[in-house]
Amino acid sequence: MATIKNNWLRTSTLILLGLVMAFGAQSFTNKEEVKVEKKPAKVVTNQTWYFIGTSSDDPTDASKYSTSLPSGKSCNSAPFQTVCEIQAPANPSNSSQPDMNHLVSSSQTVEQRIEEAIQSLEPTETPLENETVTAFRKN
Repeated sequence: MATIKNNWLRTSTLILLGLVMAFGAQSFTNKEEVKVEKKPAKVVTNQTWYFIGTSSDDPTDASKYSTSLPSGKSCNSAPFQTVCEIQAPANPSNSSQPDMNHLVSSSQTVEQRIEEAIQSLEPTETPLENETVTAFRKN
């Protein structure tokens, strides 16, 4: 009976020793280096967009912009009543409209910069242009 226990003990020990050697040998094999490649940031190009609506239209409505100034309208004509020209990238889902959700700075969108410029008109009709709104006009 003691011999059977010794045989089981030896067999178990040899199996365990074999497994340890197999895993130990595997840890010394060459492994391929994993390389993480960064994709280049997509470059967004601003375009010039002209507000084609009237003063009663919402200047943050992307459908009210065109890449060409309507005939009979000119920018920087006083009295300044509404937005005339903005700089913004095209909307990825509709390239015929500006992307109002594009981040101009780390915290403000094109739409927010337009709203900020419009607020500057209300008390004095003196425009405060910014990197997004580059010109105003009368209606």
